[in-house]
Amino acid sequence: MASYTLKNDLSTVPLNCNTGYNNSWINVENNADRQIFAQASYITNFDDLSISLSATDLTIGSVKIQDPDSGLQADVVPVGAGMGALRVLSQDLESYQDDITIGDKHGNFANVYQALSALQVYVTNPTVTYMPYSYTLCETRTIGNPSFTPKQIMITNLANTDVNVNLTLTSGLSCNIPVGKENSTNHSVSLNLAVSTVNNYNNCIINFFA
Repeated sequence: MASYTLKNDLSTVPLNCNTGYNNSWINVENNADRQIFAQASYITNFDDLSISLSATDLTIGSVKIQDPDSGLQADVVPVGAGMGALRVLSQDLESYQDDITIGDKHGNFANVYQALSALQVYVTNPTVTYMPYSYTLCETRTIGNPSFTPKQIMITNLANTDVNVNLTLTSGLSCNIPVGKENSTNHSVSLNLAVSTVNNYNNCIINFFA
């Protein structure tokens, strides 16, 4: 087996000027039965030096994934025979653990109705004195029953006295609807009712819509 040892002396050989300057060769002791010389090289441009490694199997020890702020390190857990994977903590989105807020860009947040643990919705019922145009059926009567089951009715009282209009709903419930006299502001009443029978018009006009 060959062995090589660098000797701390300089030589002027080899004399071939194409391979190096004189007096810059280091004698190498060896058991190869021939003279071997080495020449020291000095790297002066370390910034331009790059080393590339490639291998089919490369083992690198003591590599850590670490949070620079807390110093906490990631864990690797076994996932099979001889295999491991980075452990990821699942996020608990239960209300006692995390909060999710619904709001607009102006900083207004939605409320939660605690009794049902549901989003609280505020319903606004504007005063409407006309029938929506989305209905496709309309019938006006002063006597008799509607030929279809209405979804909405409008009662108009053209008398100068307050009256009650008696109706029977599709649920079987009978009710009296008070309607103001003509010279008042409430002589027309709009209701979302499913009416089956009009028991007493009391001289009023009823428009049925569906």
